[in-house]
Amino acid sequence: MPNQFPSVRPRRLRRSQTLRDMFQETEFSLNDLVLPIFVEEEIDDFVPITSMPGVMRIPESKLAGEIERYARAGIKSVMAFGVSHHLDATGSDSWREDGLVSRMARICKDTAPEMIVMSDTCFCEYTSHGHCGVMHDHGVDNDATLINLGKQAVAAAAAGADFISPSAAMDGQVQAIRSALDAAGFIDTSIMAYSTKFASALYGPFREAGGSALKGDRKSYQMNPMNRREAIRESLLDEQEG
Repeated sequence: MPNQFPSVRPRRLRRSQTLRDMFQETEFSLNDLVLPIFVEEEIDDFVPITSMPGVMRIPESKLAGEIERYARAGIKSVMAFGVSHHLDATGSDSWREDGLVSRMARICKDTAPEMIVMSDTCFCEYTSHGHCGVMHDHGVDNDATLINLGKQAVAAAAAGADFISPSAAMDGQVQAIRSALDAAGFIDTSIMAYSTKFASALYGPFREAGGSALKGDRKSYQMNPMNRREAIRESLLDEQEG
């Protein structure tokens, strides 16, 4: 008579917490998380971000104290977003040796050398028009922006950033940044790109947090959320570029 009961019983490995722990496939802990921080220059007090309850812009003058607090809490990594008061058409403050991008990375790394510092690499918080690159008559100039992304990446790496995190959504941005970093001697600086970045209303809170001056939209360079295959293609392209 055939056995009517299962011979393969996955529940055998779920009988106790010890067994469940032993055969758990995925671990998730504080070590896997990156804390985004929004740092504003030339202010004295923390500024609440209304669209992110409980989150505040950090005065640059208090950044070191916050990094010390995060390190004591066991946080291993931060991603720095700047809120600049020095805007121009190209976002040139972002690649200055004494600009906000460089100062943030330097403060974070000097305060907690063991902390992984990721530098958001874009221009929307540094341009007077709020777009993510150099503007021309027909919108954002992709290739002119690539040159400036490379300059910003090198400035951040020189200040101590461990990861460059390009979010400008320009074609070829990873390759341009990788080439600029390698040419400047930062061959060990890693890139974590926003590989598939959608033109989504969900970015609204981040734009408020970063004080973006954007008028219009970014649909000519950020992705259509309805395009699943294109999203995968974008991520694969970034991997190929380095």
